[in-house]
Amino acid sequence: MQSDGVLPWLLANGWNYDDESCLIANIVDESTSIDEVWDSKEFDFNALSDESKEKLNQIICEKLSSQTD
Repeated sequence: MQSDGVLPWLLANGWNYDDESCLIANIVDESTSIDEVWDSKEFDFNALSDESKEKLNQIICEKLSSQTD
């Protein structure tokens, strides 16, 4: 799954397949740190619900840790 990027992880965690999810996945895939994701100028992550931010944070951590394995 990690070769396919973050989008499958988002979909598996209840996100809908839409432009927003694709944009988020692209931002996460291109980022090298959690801070880089949250500071993105392409998407306002603060607009997400707390639950979505928490899920996304878990996915980002998992993605970044899998890159170092």
